[in-house]
Amino acid sequence: MVEIRHANLKDYKDISSISKELHAYHLKNRPDIYKETRKTICKAYFNDLLSDEYMEVLVITIDKNIIGYALVRYIEIKDFDLLRDKYFAYIDEICIKENFRRMGFGKILFDYIYDLVKANGAESLELGVCFFNKSAIEFYKSMGMIEKTIRMEKI
Repeated sequence: MVEIRHANLKDYKDISSISKELHAYHLKNRPDIYKETRKTICKAYFNDLLSDEYMEVLVITIDKNIIGYALVRYIEIKDFDLLRDKYFAYIDEICIKENFRRMGFGKILFDYIYDLVKANGAESLELGVCFFNKSAIEFYKSMGMIEKTIRMEKI
């Protein structure tokens, strides 16, 4: 049975393990930016995320076993001279365990996030994705997302 719920401190180990998979992928593709590390999420930071009123820390489970997670942040832009006021949600991280990908669980989690943030008043849902992560880009496009900005670098 698939379930999505808010994470708790007991979920730290599972989320940390999945986060390592995500980090390994980034490290493989951009070793000039990312480095080897033992921990990708420290426990104190995870605890802070759980208590942050502007965060949704979610897990997706099958038969109570965590197969993915998402960190979603609510952001309000207000009273900036150049920008219109806006309240939106931003996916900091979203990841499904590698051996559960391409089975529809990412879609289930993404749809849940979108419905949740819209119900909480967010005007839109945004995220950043690395250029090398072609499968994620195609996934997000299939979920109805469009390119908003392109970030570039010169080394």
